[in-house]
Amino acid sequence: MNEISTNTRNLIRKFCRKLTLEYPKDEFDIKRDFRCYMMSYVPTDIDIDRSKGNSFVLYDKYLKLYLDVLNKLKCESALEYLKDSELENALLHFTCEIIAGYSVYKNTGELKEKIDVFLSDILRPLEEYEVLVPILYLDAKDLEIEIGDVIVKKFDEIALEEWGIRNDTIIFNDIVNKTMAIIPEKGNNPELVCDRARKKADFVIRILQVSISTNTLTSDKNTLFKQDEILCYKKKDTPSSVGAQWKRGYKALPIELNEDLEKSINKFLSSVPGILEEEKPPLKLRKRFRWALTWIGRSIEEENPDIKIIYLSTALEAILTTISDEEKGKTLAYRMLLLNFHVEKPFTDPVKVLLIYELRSKIVHGSEMGIASHHEYLIMKHVAIETLRYSLEIVRKEGLRKHDKFIKAIESYNEREKVLDWLEEQGDKKSLKIRDQMKQNRVQQSS
Repeated sequence: MNEISTNTRNLIRKFCRKLTLEYPKDEFDIKRDFRCYMMSYVPTDIDIDRSKGNSFVLYDKYLKLYLDVLNKLKCESALEYLKDSELENALLHFTCEIIAGYSVYKNTGELKEKIDVFLSDILRPLEEYEVLVPILYLDAKDLEIEIGDVIVKKFDEIALEEWGIRNDTIIFNDIVNKTMAIIPEKGNNPELVCDRARKKADFVIRILQVSISTNTLTSDKNTLFKQDEILCYKKKDTPSSVGAQWKRGYKALPIELNEDLEKSINKFLSSVPGILEEEKPPLKLRKRFRWALTWIGRSIEEENPDIKIIYLSTALEAILTTISDEEKGKTLAYRMLLLNFHVEKPFTDPVKVLLIYELRSKIVHGSEMGIASHHEYLIMKHVAIETLRYSLEIVRKEGLRKHDKFIKAIESYNEREKVLDWLEEQGDKKSLKIRDQMKQNRVQQSS
C-alpha cells in the first residue's frame, strides 16, 4: 500500500498538537478573527457537550493549519480516488474528534495511533495502469519508438484485440490502424490516471515534433501531431478492465443572461467606473487597470492552468507593483494585504498568493511545467478581481491621478503596524519573509 508522505504526517501531527494543547485555552473573538474563520457542525456520532452548541470554530492559525493539511492531503497519490468533498468531510470529522477528545490526544502515543487509524481508513492502494493515446497525423508504419518509458507504435486489428479492445465496439473502429503512445501510469482514480497520461503524451508529441524537425527535409506542417479525443486504459495485464475516456475539451458553454447575472454585471460595473471613464483617472493610470482587466479575461479564456496563473500574476503586477520593485512576489502579497485592510474587506492568505506567484516564476523561468492547478487558478482569479475593484475604490475616494501615488497611498495606510503585527503572529517562514519585505520597502521609500 502506498503510504502518506512524511511531510504530510508531520503537518497533521503539528495541527493536532495545536488543537490539543493551544486550542482549548484560546477563545474565538469575532471582532478580531472575522476575516479568517470557519464554523462547522459537529457530527452526531462525536460525543460533546451540546448544551454549548453543536458547532466548532476554526480560526486564525488553526484554520490556516487545517487548510494546509487539506491541501497536502489533496496532493497525496493514495487519496486521489476521493472527491474533494469526501476528503474535506473526512478531515472535518477527524478534526472534530481531536477537538472533542483533546484531553486524550494530548498523549503522544494516543495521538499517533489516532492519526494512523485516520490515514489507514482513507488510504487506497495504487495500481499499475496502461493507457493508449492515439496520435493523429502520424503514421509509425512498422516502427516502434521508445521515448523513456513510453512506446510509440501503430496498432492494427490484431494488436488492438490482444490489448483487450473487442472488434465489435465503436471504439475499436475509431482507433484501429492509428499510431498510439502506450503510457504506463500508477494511480487509484482512472480519470486522474488518464489526465496524467494525456500530459505525458503531450510531452512525447513535443519530443517527436522537435526531433523530426532536426531533419531539414521536413517542415512544421509535417509535425502538427495532436492527441485524439478518445483514449483507452486498463489495469496492467488485465484486458477485462479496459475503459475509455473522451477528452473533456475546453469548450464554451452557452449562457443566458438573467436577473441574477444582470445584478452581478451591474454590481461589478458600479465598482470599476474608472475603467470605463474617458477622463478620470488620467490615461496612464486608467491604462494599467484596463491592462489588468484584459489579463484577467485572457486567463479565463486560456485552458492551461500554468498560463492562467501567468496571466493573473501579470494582472496583479500591473496594479500592485512598479518596474523598480524588487521581490515582486512578496511585494505584491503584502500590498494586497494592505489594500484589503485599507478598504476593510476579508482577504486571501498572502502566503497562498505568494506561493501561487512563485509557481508563475517557476513556469516563466523554465524550471517547472504543469504545476498549477485549477484550484490555484480560482484563488488567484478571485484575488485579481477583488484587487482590481478595491484599488479603483481607493483611486476614486482619494482622487489619485498617478500610479506611484496609488502605491504610496497603499504603503501609507495608517494602520500599517497592524498589518505587520498580523504577519508576525502567523509565525511561518513565508509570512515573516513577506513582513520583512514590507519593512525593507518602507526603508527604501523613506531614504
